[in-house]
Amino acid sequence: NAQPGTRARVASRGLGDVYKRQELGGGFAGALALGMTLMVLMHIFGPISGCHLNPAVTIGTMMSGKTSQDDAMAYMGGQVLGALVGAMALAGKFSVVEGDIFMLTAAMVGTAFFVMALLSTQDPWAVGGTLFLVTAIADGFGVVNPGVDLGSFIAITIDGGDAGTWYYGFVGSVLGAFIGWAIKDNLLD
Repeated sequence: NAQPGTRARVASRGLGDVYKRQELGGGFAGALALGMTLMVLMHIFGPISGCHLNPAVTIGTMMSGKTSQDDAMAYMGGQVLGALVGAMALAGKFSVVEGDIFMLTAAMVGTAFFVMALLSTQDPWAVGGTLFLVTAIADGFGVVNPGVDLGSFIAITIDGGDAGTWYYGFVGSVLGAFIGWAIKDNLLD
């Protein structure tokens, strides 16, 4: 017999926990994560600057006259700085949030990206890709869906289980929705 709350937890999290536990390092999974990330970023930031993320692409667009030399230099500086910050984050150099606060932060950041993607495009591949990436990186689908967090809390409580700290994901995703909207409407548009 399953412990109280187990059935509700499994039902509410679905495939999210499967993706969360995957190592997205190399091979097919790494290529998929990279491609999906690029697709999402192109939909969100592409209309602004062409989504220049790679100095090789920036050099090519500069040489073809599609990007000015000044813009190309600024883009490439940003690309190198972004790569440095990303590499340091992956190496754990910025591990300033842990535990429940990490859940709140992950929900906030993930939902902000999800909302920005939804406000940028209705392309199902981009929206689905955003959800996949947020799910793979964070703590399951409930992290960007306050309805799932609240529903999970109710179901687990009815089932007699301990819902734990569900409210961190709930609050983080609601805050993330406002942040994503504010960024998209005030900085990106």
